[in-house]
Amino acid sequence: MEKKQFKMRQKRWMPILALGVVSAIAWQSVEGYPGVLSKLYGSGTASAASVQSAKPANSISVTAYGAVGNGKKDSLAAFNKAIKAARNQGKTLYVPSGNFLLSGVLNVTGVRIVGAGAERSVLTSTNPASGSINLKGKSPALQDLTHVYANTGERDGADSKNSITVLGASDFSIRNVRIVGAGTAGILVRDEANGGTISGNLIKNTKADGIHLTDGSKGITVENNTVKQTGDDGIAVVSYHKDPALTRDIVIRNNTVGYSSKARGISVVGGSEVTIEKNKINNTEMAGIYIAVEKHWNTRDVKQVTVNENQIIKTGTRPTDDHPNVLVFADQGSIDEVRFTRNIISNSANAGIGVWGDGNIGNIYFTDNQVKNSGAAAATFKKGEIHAEGNTGF
Repeated sequence: MEKKQFKMRQKRWMPILALGVVSAIAWQSVEGYPGVLSKLYGSGTASAASVQSAKPANSISVTAYGAVGNGKKDSLAAFNKAIKAARNQGKTLYVPSGNFLLSGVLNVTGVRIVGAGAERSVLTSTNPASGSINLKGKSPALQDLTHVYANTGERDGADSKNSITVLGASDFSIRNVRIVGAGTAGILVRDEANGGTISGNLIKNTKADGIHLTDGSKGITVENNTVKQTGDDGIAVVSYHKDPALTRDIVIRNNTVGYSSKARGISVVGGSEVTIEKNKINNTEMAGIYIAVEKHWNTRDVKQVTVNENQIIKTGTRPTDDHPNVLVFADQGSIDEVRFTRNIISNSANAGIGVWGDGNIGNIYFTDNQVKNSGAAAATFKKGEIHAEGNTGF
């Protein structure tokens, strides 16, 4: 593989247009929400979450501060008043069933926001350039609701176009949130966020990464999410040299990733102490699992990554690339102490496993992995200290 072509090709995809979420604006009542949202999200999403959740104890309702969930009236000012009141009173902010319009960025500082269920409480951002829900401060949370854009703008990297942006928050939580369409990322975690859980969410049709952890963030668990049809990586851990610290101490577990996503499934591009385990990754245009240091993006080194018991199925499908299902790559810096154990790597469009690049690649361990039905060589090792034991298929 020629290095420059590899680096340039990886950003040439066309953005996926969001589904017709503009129809959310027209919803006038709670009746029919589960059916409409099931069509929007696809089959299999109507679950226990579609049953209306009770108002939490020690909570106040956003409707008490003027928010109206009729899909017609802007409720941004009411949400801001309600968030301030909830913070001052030390209470949870409840969002009942309805479609609440938000005309700009919503800042949530140190407050827990809970909906009546992901298929009942809908927040619709009406400004494609400014619709992020920003989590800040200590213990902010979003739970049991949906966030959509009426329309998404072109991808330009603006955080204001994310669905959710975690800005240096500590002990944050994002649970059972449905995200359909965003001009940038679905969930972006940055500014040295410390401690958090991203669990049980559906993230679909973003123009950048589904979930992106960066900028020295640490101590974060990403588990039991479905991330599909993203315009970039499904789940990414990234550390740039410009960042204040290395992104580290990350667990990525039991997620389902891919479904025609435009780049990698799960990636670590600069980072340390990352565990990737028991995920199912399928149908991505580039590598299903990608461990890398990239010169083009000036990313930091990678060390101490554990990749256990994942299923990586039919990835690297883009005809103009030759990504294997699993790729370890460095064209600067170093990668060391990466361990692959008991993974099933099958039906790759190209090679099953690849390790290559002009950077320093140290100890890479493969133990008890299976490679099945690879489109090219089962394993291509061009660099690194490869330790292989108990594997089948290569």
